Parts: sequence; structure tokens; C-alpha cells
Amino acid sequence: MQTESEEEIDLLELMLSIMKRILKHKVLAIFVFVLISGVAFALAFLSSPFYQTEAKIIYQTSGGSQTGGLNALAMLAGVSTSKGDDPSAYLQDIILSNNMLQSILAEKWKVSKALPDTSTPVNLQTLWKIKPDTTKENWQTKLEYSMLSSLKKDKYIVFSQDKKSGVITLSTEFQDPQVSFDINKFIYSQLSDILKNKMHFKAAENRKFTEARLLEVKDNLKEAEENLRRFRQRNRLRIDPADELEDARLQRDVLTNQEIMIQLQKQYEIAKIDEARDMPVLDVIDIPMKPIEKSKPKRKMIILAGEAAAIFFALLFAALYDVFLEKKNVWRKYA
Repeated sequence: MQTESEEEIDLLELMLSIMKRILKHKVLAIFVFVLISGVAFALAFLSSPFYQTEAKIIYQTSGGSQTGGLNALAMLAGVSTSKGDDPSAYLQDIILSNNMLQSILAEKWKVSKALPDTSTPVNLQTLWKIKPDTTKENWQTKLEYSMLSSLKKDKYIVFSQDKKSGVITLSTEFQDPQVSFDINKFIYSQLSDILKNKMHFKAAENRKFTEARLLEVKDNLKEAEENLRRFRQRNRLRIDPADELEDARLQRDVLTNQEIMIQLQKQYEIAKIDEARDMPVLDVIDIPMKPIEKSKPKRKMIILAGEAAAIFFALLFAALYDVFLEKKNVWRKYA
């Protein structure tokens, strides 16, 4: 059984053996180091810079549950609401819905750095320097699908919500600081418009429907009361079982319409209150700022990681190459 000192000697001998192998092929090691370092520098300095803008907002409503309101909002936007009880999921689906993203693609944005000509607003296709193949069938539709997919998958727009505080962070990251800033404001504006207008429209439509139904039931009640009055006036002196049954039926019609009218009157008052007060809003608690410094690529981190990788692979390749030559000589000897 080896002692601790013997194990240390064996490890030292192994390290020395590896170093000898590497020194035999130091030119190869230097070549690999320079190659990987060059790739790291190229990635650090040639990658397109990105600029990030963040806004912190909070969803508020004067009445009803937050989740219920957002659920209804998501359905109005035509997106799925099978997200459990997580309010952030609904707003995220609206932000990343095709309707919202198509609006972003259709807009023209002021550019401050990414393009030589900064005086003319451009769409994202121009900013991304995409040149579609117009010879292909349905190239416009395919281009739109490709850009929509990129917006969704490449994290140009990121939405998150703190579960404890409810604070929502809306982050946009594009190749130009002005574009990133303007798109952040655009998304907030669109969301606010949906909340203020579409949710208000829904409440107003509910109130109008209840009002119309209430007027209809009031007319039915008047008709039922008039039928009962006329029947009793015609049959004041008659005592007939059939007349008694008809009288009871007419009374039921009156009572039924009275009950419906009472319930609808309650719903109508509630609908009027909801229309007036239950207006959800997005409050900005930290306004977006136009970014000055780029968010990526992080050149220092890329270079440091590249240098570490260059050293590791340079030593590894040199050692493995020496082992390969040694094995090759053995094979030739016995060949």
C-alpha cells in the first residue's frame, strides 16, 4: 500500500512527464493557443453590439382579482390562458403575441448608431440587414415568419415578474440603443392601450347587454301584468276550476318576470360600477432610459474565457500529439 509521500512522488512524476511531452511540441502548443485566442478576440470585437433598456412597471386595478382581469385581457388578445394563476404569464403572452410583434415589425425606428445613415427611420429588416431571396415562392410570408420567430426565440424582448412584489420588468435588447429604448416604450404604450380601451370596451359591452335584457324583461312583465288584469276583469263573477288554473298561470308569469327583472337590475348596477371603476392600469415605477453602454458582447469575459480555453487546449493538444507519436512508433516497430 502506497504511503502519502509515495503518492505525492508519483503525482509529481506524472506532472513532469506531461510537461516533457508538451515541451517537445511547444510549437504546436503555441499554434493552438494563438488560434483559439484569435477566435476569442474575433468574437469579442467583431460581434454586433447590443444595447438593453429596462422598464419596471406594476399592474393595478381598482376592483376584482388581478389574475381574472389579466385572464380576460389575454383572451381579448386572442392568446391562450392555460397558465394557471400566474398573472405574469398572461401579459407575457400578449407581449409575445403575433399581433404585438407584427406591429413592431411594421413600425419604422429611429437609429442612432447601428447604421451609417441615422437620419432616416428604418424597420427591423433593414436594421438586421436581412436580404430576402425574392425568387422564392411566398418569400414575403416566409420572411415575416422568420423575423417573428427571431423576435420570440432570440430574447430581443424579455418579460419577468417578481412573485413577491408583483413588479414587472420589461427588457428590450437590440443592436441600437435608440431602437431598444423606443421599442420598450412602444410595447408599454400598446399594453396600456389594450388595458384602457379593450378592457373598458368589454365592461361597456357587458353593461349594454344587461341594459338591453333588462328593458326586454320590463316589457315582458308589463305584458304579463296586463294579461292578468284583463283576465281577472273578464272573469270576476265566474267560479270555474279552469279559470282558477289560468289565473294561477298568469300570476306565475308575472312573478317570474318580476324575479328576473330584480336579478337583472342588480347585475345592471354591478355592470355600471365595473365600467366606472374596474379599469386596470400599468404604472411605471422605473422609467426606461436610453442605454449608453452596450450590454453585450462582454468583451473582457469573452477574452478571459478564451485565454483560459486556449491555454488548456494548447497543453492538451501538445500532450496528446506526443502520445500519438509514441504509439505510432510502437506500431511501426511491431509492424
